[in-house]
Amino acid sequence: MPSLINKSLKMSFFIFSMEEWTDRFNPFNSDKLLSQVYRWRDIVKGEILPAPGLVTIDPTNICNLKCIWCNADYIQKKNPKQLSSEALDQIADFLPNWSNHSYWKGVEAVCIAGGGEPLSNPYTSDLIKRLRANNIRVGVVTNGTYIDKHLESLTDCTWVGVSVDAGTRETYEQLKGKDKFDKVIENIRKLTSVQEGKELGREGQGHGVSYKFLMHPGNIKDIYQAAKIAKEIGCRNFHLRPYGISWDKIKMEKDKESFMAFSYSDIEGFWRQIEKARTLEDEVFKIFSVTHKFDGDLNRTHKFRNCHAVFMTAVFEPPTDNKEGFNLGLCCDRRGDPQLTIENINDVEEVKRFWGGKQHWEMAEKIKIGKCPRCTYQPHNLLFENVIEKDNMTYDFY
Repeated sequence: MPSLINKSLKMSFFIFSMEEWTDRFNPFNSDKLLSQVYRWRDIVKGEILPAPGLVTIDPTNICNLKCIWCNADYIQKKNPKQLSSEALDQIADFLPNWSNHSYWKGVEAVCIAGGGEPLSNPYTSDLIKRLRANNIRVGVVTNGTYIDKHLESLTDCTWVGVSVDAGTRETYEQLKGKDKFDKVIENIRKLTSVQEGKELGREGQGHGVSYKFLMHPGNIKDIYQAAKIAKEIGCRNFHLRPYGISWDKIKMEKDKESFMAFSYSDIEGFWRQIEKARTLEDEVFKIFSVTHKFDGDLNRTHKFRNCHAVFMTAVFEPPTDNKEGFNLGLCCDRRGDPQLTIENINDVEEVKRFWGGKQHWEMAEKIKIGKCPRCTYQPHNLLFENVIEKDNMTYDFY
């Protein structure tokens, strides 16, 4: 028993002596959310809510890969549809004008991602162009297999995150179900080669192409090799975070078996690989191991009391029935959850009427945090409760 305790203490010391990144001014540092404090402080029940500064658009729920950890497996089986060109145009034109406050702007940034592969929708390039014409900044999360079909529009994005999740063909095929590794790497190389002089190629750590790596016990050994490839093909960021269990497979927080993902040897191997990968960093290329949304064992954790993020962002998703309409989800981590989805919206004005209304608040109040998976918006919720509700940072005194 003492030897196990000593090993645990040694491991904990090793983990907490490591940093997530070497430069805190980076796109993955959640402290940047403090810039939204003046928008968020107007989130008050019974009052008109500000439009979210950022939303996600899912052009499709259909994917050409079979990742073993897929957190959208539920929605791909239940609702394998895509957004029409008419719906995408309607949403793109609505977002900059979505404001119930005369002194707040509408939506300022969009993440194009999905319950499926967003670039498999042939209208995604048109969506990017329309959003940019409306002065909305765009980021895209893709598996990279269709990049070559959308090169021109992707260079107009602020960033493109490519979920490669491996450093070898063998690992890629094992975890993602298809032999597409070489195709994805070549597509990334094509994209980085044409970004100069474009929005994507601008200076700043948040711009450019990110090689995304969802860490799983089956790919930890690939981290350094993947980072090496990322640098060679012109990526600016290597972005790594642990995988998690999808919302439809979660029971309650007390059910440890539903969310324990990594052994101590996995965690130690992860940090050793990150330490080695950081030797590749230079003025442009950086390694970002995003772990602050997890506990010390890299499992899900919820340090907040209630979900406030459902008033800060939203997801426009393919419709359940009406092919020309769309669904509105309140959480990207719970895509397809009927408790957090308004289905088959025909008119964007319905979104304005719903936002901050009785139904919106009732949906939020019914959320059971213990049933949530890894929370993308844990930092949002922590900042809301500690900075806005409690004013622990006295943010007026900057």
